[in-house]
Amino acid sequence: MNPKLGVFAVFILLSMVFLSFVGLRKEFENYIPFQTAVETLGDAKTISLEQNSRLLDMNGGLLYEFKGNESRIHLTYKDIPLPVLQAFIATEDQNFLEHHGIDGKAIARAFITNSSEGGIEQGGSTITQQLARNLFLNHERTYDRKLKELLISYRIEQQLSKEQILELYINAIYFQNGIYGIEKASRYYFSKPSKELTLSETALLAAIPNNPVLYNPLKNLANAKKRQEWILLKMKEEGYIDQPKFEASIKQPINLQVPKSDVPFPEIVGYLKEELMELIASAPENKALSTDQMTKKRDALLRSGAVIETSLNPKLQAEALKAIQKRLLNKEIEGSIVVVDHVSKKIVAMIGGKNVGMEEFNRAYQARRQPGSSIKPLLAYAPYIDVFGLGTNSMISAARICEGNYCPSNYGGASYGTVSLKRAMASSINTAAVRAVKKTGVERAFTYLKPFQFSAVEQNDHQLASALGGFSKGFSPLELTSAYTAFANNGTYVKPRIITSVKDKNGNVLYEWNEQPVKVWKPETNAVMRDMLAAVMISGTARDARFPGSVYTGGKTGTTNDVKDLWFVGLTDRYTGGVWVGRDKPGSLRSIEGSSPEVMIWRDIMIKAHQK
Repeated sequence: MNPKLGVFAVFILLSMVFLSFVGLRKEFENYIPFQTAVETLGDAKTISLEQNSRLLDMNGGLLYEFKGNESRIHLTYKDIPLPVLQAFIATEDQNFLEHHGIDGKAIARAFITNSSEGGIEQGGSTITQQLARNLFLNHERTYDRKLKELLISYRIEQQLSKEQILELYINAIYFQNGIYGIEKASRYYFSKPSKELTLSETALLAAIPNNPVLYNPLKNLANAKKRQEWILLKMKEEGYIDQPKFEASIKQPINLQVPKSDVPFPEIVGYLKEELMELIASAPENKALSTDQMTKKRDALLRSGAVIETSLNPKLQAEALKAIQKRLLNKEIEGSIVVVDHVSKKIVAMIGGKNVGMEEFNRAYQARRQPGSSIKPLLAYAPYIDVFGLGTNSMISAARICEGNYCPSNYGGASYGTVSLKRAMASSINTAAVRAVKKTGVERAFTYLKPFQFSAVEQNDHQLASALGGFSKGFSPLELTSAYTAFANNGTYVKPRIITSVKDKNGNVLYEWNEQPVKVWKPETNAVMRDMLAAVMISGTARDARFPGSVYTGGKTGTTNDVKDLWFVGLTDRYTGGVWVGRDKPGSLRSIEGSSPEVMIWRDIMIKAHQK
């Protein structure tokens, strides 16, 4: 018989049963015409399965999966292991490669069974019908739904190849516990990709979709094992495996390995979502989108199976967290850390506190605090040296200075005469820094901060007091650390990021940063500043930060009024690292000031970072 004619005959037969079946008048009155149902529900070409997007560290390790309502990792047809395909064809649809979406013999068997039982007990569904039901319909056992399913299945077979149907089916089916698709099921139940499954494990997973509750291996392993053995038998009967493989697979123990649900570095996730928004917004085609539109675009991306590659160094991130927890034992005192790699110009570690959960307040980029003397290299000395072409041994007056009612004092009330710029930096002499800004000119000095795009610098901050960190809102540790990277890049600045690229599920690059370096000060100025920053660690306020392992080290400490904030931002040959220590509700840190926790945290991290 012509296959199309056979399909048409089945439609007529089932339609007659439908119209004559007692008690189905209400269904008939509410019935949607077949053609309408097919046109509105059965467009297989537009199917897009929701799937997880993955966040990866610098080594390709999984940091987090962004999940929608369905947790899924999509596999293309060529990546679906052959035993997986064979297991489902052998048990769900042995004639899959021959039929046109509907298996007449299976329907006839189901019809006879259902008639004798007085209801719909057996479906006789092909893989295509199951796909139609999962994607376009529901699981009600009614003739109305069944007839729509038949028509939609036939149309799917017209629109898609057998390979495309299998790909959709294998990725769409439900494996219980919120898991969809074979790849996610493999990673969830056995902690490995599907290509590494044994035949025994493949058959166990193939058992679940038939009745996800009954065959849930976490609660009903004995049931799942029974169906697994039946699946292996069917695979043998269909010639997919031989007797020895069958017997070996039956005997193989099942060792489920459900991974822990813990996110290794939860504080990173919130920041990544914000940076992803910035990256999407930077694309020319998205410039005109509103914030709401941008958010929708990002959220759609996170449900599309995208891969977000980052520069996060998992070992360094772990060591940074250890350092901050080890040095800050007082539960009321918090800290944050940012580390940037000079080679990649990327963020490799970011700690937002001693114990920051998923999308909780992250002090590394959300807290803004007064910078104290850590602002001096950026606002006072680099502009002063750049404008006047000075050197490390150039002299500056550090005598008392007053500008109207503003009369800054030095730490401990110390008085100085004329000192070299190197000594002014190393000893963090306030009067010298204020005088440097005054000689440069406040407005001109502030132009040197513009390339860093500090988010909270306001016009009323343009005053001499800012030379010592007297800003209205302050800076985040991420902002201040990022700015210091200019000292490691010959006076040029590229905003450090953590996202390296965003790719679609097929590996095509969707987004990547294309920011150009901005010259902040001259190379000659930068060389002088590096010498001055090194002096801080040789003879100045950060002597304890020195460690063997890096040819160059330099940096600057910062302490705010009443010791409410402790800062240290330092550089090595390879990294720039910034550390902030303080209380969430600003309060005195005099009890720990003497132990220099900000300096010691930085040292702990850099020792680990420079180990071979």
